[in-house]
Amino acid sequence: MIRGLFIAALVTVPVAAAAHPHSYTDQQVQLSVGLEVVDLSVVIVPSTGDGAAIFSHIDLDGDGAVSDEEAQAFGADVLATAELTVDRRVFAFTNAAVAVPSAEEAARGTGAIIVKASTPISLSETEAHQVDFGISYGAFSHDWFIQPFFHPDLIEKTSSRSVDRTKASGDLIIRFNRKRVAICMRRSVRHCIGRDARHG
Repeated sequence: MIRGLFIAALVTVPVAAAAHPHSYTDQQVQLSVGLEVVDLSVVIVPSTGDGAAIFSHIDLDGDGAVSDEEAQAFGADVLATAELTVDRRVFAFTNAAVAVPSAEEAARGTGAIIVKASTPISLSETEAHQVDFGISYGAFSHDWFIQPFFHPDLIEKTSSRSVDRTKASGDLIIRFNRKRVAICMRRSVRHCIGRDARHG
């Protein structure tokens, strides 16, 4: 379930480890869209109750430390559930950079697990495009907070960008250049449809 959505004009999104223990496992995706690239940051902050179990899930050999191989395996599992389509063409995120806190930090709920990846895309500044994203990794929680951002090149070279959220149904309406409207149901990004905004 997507808990929230907002748009901001930022180049990068700094992510810091949690400064205080979390009483719930917080899962966020920061998706930054530009004309030539989409950057993805997945941030998972374990709760104090689930931190030890979450760390053990990543620490496959149970030696109390997460190796590079184990971190990459976890990152690959998470990214395999991320769905990005641009004008109905599917793009995959690969070559993840993964950071995992220590077992002690995870158990205290004071450390963030971070998975970062990118994929090249090609958006024309003069054409209308539809970008859809969803994530379904559910080993720890099915609750995700997705935060989309625009890179400066997209902001500078496109117009009339807007995101409207209908609270009652959870639909999202995204407009670019007043040409296309993308309507995405919250629970199924596969059923997004596009239509000409000039007709309603």
